[in-house]
Amino acid sequence: HSTFGMTLIEILVVLGVIGMILGMGVPALLQYGKGARLKAATRQVMGLMTLARSLAIGSRQDHAVLIDRERHEVRVVNQATGEALEHVTRLPSALSVQLEVGGEPAADSQIIFRSNGSLAGRTVSIILGDDQRSQTILVTAATGSVSIQ
Repeated sequence: HSTFGMTLIEILVVLGVIGMILGMGVPALLQYGKGARLKAATRQVMGLMTLARSLAIGSRQDHAVLIDRERHEVRVVNQATGEALEHVTRLPSALSVQLEVGGEPAADSQIIFRSNGSLAGRTVSIILGDDQRSQTILVTAATGSVSIQ
């Protein structure tokens, strides 16, 4: 006799193997998603920093990057006119934002770029993070250069 098909035991073994593979893969996929969100938010904030510096130089007017921790938003504002640009970055609520000046927590939540591209004040670190990872954006005071650490 030749039978084609599978026994119940064979099907259960295959389902068990599939379950183990999924059990190991799903947590790794979730961690990858969190990391991707952090990197994307870091790139967006870095882009706004670069935009604010470019606008300050181009318009010869100070521009500020405002970080609203309660609303999880980062925006650019023209300091001379008080006009907020339409460029707003909304950060995921799971991310925290910290500003440090000289290694100490900053009291102010804004970073001002002067018309020559430099910062008003000292070098600033913007730390974006979740419960497991963080990324730091460094803005150098003398030149206004923006980089990821």
